[in-house]
Amino acid sequence: MSVSSPSQETQRNSLYSLAAVGAVLLGILLTMGAYGHFAAVWEQMMSDETALPRRLLLMLPGATLAGTAVLNILLSKPLWQGRGYALTATLVGNLLATAYLVYLIIRGVPGHPIGIFLALEMSLVILLVSIRAGLVWPALADANIEKP
Repeated sequence: MSVSSPSQETQRNSLYSLAAVGAVLLGILLTMGAYGHFAAVWEQMMSDETALPRRLLLMLPGATLAGTAVLNILLSKPLWQGRGYALTATLVGNLLATAYLVYLIIRGVPGHPIGIFLALEMSLVILLVSIRAGLVWPALADANIEKP
């Protein structure tokens, strides 16, 4: 027999699981995006005529996508388990990637799918911020509220 009553048990916030699955899916898509970026700029990056600062600038978008992808995939299990540090680290990493993608959108890079990656990033960031703000799903039923 359980010592605690059902009203005292804490209900698991399923948004952590949703965020973990979203982080893995976003990680896979960001990995594919980083691969596409590196495939597109590889010849220019490895050219002898390209200066080192230009090479670094060419690598930056792919490195941002790849770094965020690795972070999301590595932290998906602790995020699934509802660990606070995983939520914070995933949120910070994705906020940095989102800020960089917003910068690229404002700067204007024609012919690149930056908007798609920004939309995917924003959806995960909104979910992570909601969890950080205290959103719980499924909603907890409060026994003290009287029903009419």
